[in-house]
Amino acid sequence: MGKKQEPHAEPVTYQPSEPQTHRIGEALAAYVVAEREEAAERGTTRLSSKNQITLPVHIVRQLGLRPGDEIDLLVVGGTIQLERLPRTPREWVEKYRGSIDVSGWETKERIDAYVRGERESWTRDTGDS
Repeated sequence: MGKKQEPHAEPVTYQPSEPQTHRIGEALAAYVVAEREEAAERGTTRLSSKNQITLPVHIVRQLGLRPGDEIDLLVVGGTIQLERLPRTPREWVEKYRGSIDVSGWETKERIDAYVRGERESWTRDTGDS
């Protein structure tokens, strides 16, 4: 006679307005949900004697992580947020597109004019002394 297993609860869906936090003993987990509504995933891991953790396979698959991926860690209050760093230059551009707010760069034409002006201001070293 084994222990009666409780049925798995449906995933909890959070609104993206604020991170959701849960406190269990001394551990604090925060779930930050992207712009679109997604179900929060739970996973449990243990810190090894070498200060390493193993991520649950369902979370690795959901995030599309692969061996060798670099993961950025951010400590916010008592929580750790993990994010896979972009793998390619194109992913870096996609990640940071629109994050620079420079006055005068509101359109592609204005950016092109700025770059053109900078290039025209360069002096060329002809080697003549």
